Amino acid sequence: MAPLQDTIFEAEESYGTPIQQFYRKKSIFMTGATGFLGKVIIEKLLRTCDVENIYILMRSKKNDDVHTRVEKIFDDPIFEKLRKDNPKFRHKIVPIGGDCMLPGLGIDPNERALLVKHVDIVYHVAATVRFDEKLKLALAINVAGTMEMMKLAKEMEHLKAFVHVSTAFANCNRADIDEIFYPTPISGENSIKLGEMMDDATLNNMTPELIGNWPNTYTYTKCLAEDYVRSHAKGLPLAVFRPAIVIPTYKEPIKGWIDNMYGPTGIVIGVAAGLLRVIYVHKENVAELVPVDMCCNSLIASAYDVAVNSYEEPPIYNFVTNKKNPLTWENYCDLCVEHGVQAPLMKMAWYYTLKMSSSRFLVTILTFLYHWIPAAIVDFILLITGKKPKLMDTYKKIQKLCDVISYFTTHVFLFKNNNVENLWKKMDERDRELFFFDMKSVEWSSFIKNSIFGIRTFLMKEDPKTIPQAIKRFQRLKIIHYTTVYTIRAAALYLLYKILPLPALF
Repeated sequence: MAPLQDTIFEAEESYGTPIQQFYRKKSIFMTGATGFLGKVIIEKLLRTCDVENIYILMRSKKNDDVHTRVEKIFDDPIFEKLRKDNPKFRHKIVPIGGDCMLPGLGIDPNERALLVKHVDIVYHVAATVRFDEKLKLALAINVAGTMEMMKLAKEMEHLKAFVHVSTAFANCNRADIDEIFYPTPISGENSIKLGEMMDDATLNNMTPELIGNWPNTYTYTKCLAEDYVRSHAKGLPLAVFRPAIVIPTYKEPIKGWIDNMYGPTGIVIGVAAGLLRVIYVHKENVAELVPVDMCCNSLIASAYDVAVNSYEEPPIYNFVTNKKNPLTWENYCDLCVEHGVQAPLMKMAWYYTLKMSSSRFLVTILTFLYHWIPAAIVDFILLITGKKPKLMDTYKKIQKLCDVISYFTTHVFLFKNNNVENLWKKMDERDRELFFFDMKSVEWSSFIKNSIFGIRTFLMKEDPKTIPQAIKRFQRLKIIHYTTVYTIRAAALYLLYKILPLPALF
């Protein structure tokens, strides 16, 4: 008869890898489930781990209650493989009505009791990611919401891991960013009180002084949230997960999937549409971009790590690019253009060209020439023909996006990620394959190629079958573009010839 210990070990082995064994029959509570990263986490857990339930905090919206919203989430293409392999997965998703901005998260007492009794793992993913969010709202969601989540977690009877999702740029007011907590000008706790005491107008007026050398309210409040986590982590198996700029999927469940136009994706769409022609960037700087599926895998592994190991203080995981496999902004833009011409948009307004410059003065001049003047001409033509002018408004949105991202394309950040590297090294070989997040192995060219196709398919809703037609249109626009450019140049030279005496020109 086999020893009992061997029998138990064999039984556990049959449940899969160490991480799969850890998640088996565990109940997870998460915020931010309807967001970009949240959807990928849910899909990955349900597809690879035999979890008991995933409780998700959700608000009702307009005419949709939380149950209707859940059903709509699963209509997303990212769940197609899961729907095919496990069509009965939906019963494991339990929506919990609530809101991160409300006291006690706005959760019904009976549902709160349910969470307290049954939840094993918490992912706090929710945040307002608008960089220009009003400070009062950003404090309420990003800092006070974290406070409420930690209060709830401390009540949970079987909590094994709590992962607070921050951002690699929470401390972007400094160049060197290690996997440690940094001091803040005001404590996270006091910032919550400040947000509660003051009205919007007063806080808006104080915002520049309060955020100091942080570029926006998002990074500032995420830093304050980290301070609250640090000062109230006692008694919690807690980790802080800091992803860099999250972009489309690398491998799974669909290559190149994305559902939002934030950050670099919005820039790519602007260029692909033939509208964005100039960007302010230091081309040699590293583009801190991470695929969302690898980000998800690292987060799942970090929860496992903090549950099975003891740490004196909450470990921090900077999930960023690898120094041995860097991608500069120049490389990124060049690869986007290289692969973009193979799958241009049908909605392209003009042939695209892109000028990258580290001179703010030059960018300002070129933006006026390449963006605002053409926009004014087009809108004037639309106006006199009885149509609604719209290009100037479009360029205002494009300019706002460029202004927001320029801080991150023109500053150098020296990240350390020893905790992430060590986590990868100590993982079981099977877990490395199943929960892949080794950034030094990313093949950037093929990844960006898939991202371009994904943006075209999932964001712009353009059928891949239209690519040949789009390429023909792209070639026609190229001819029109260069014909226009050389005609304008020739006209300018002719005008100079007429205005200036011949010796002045030669």
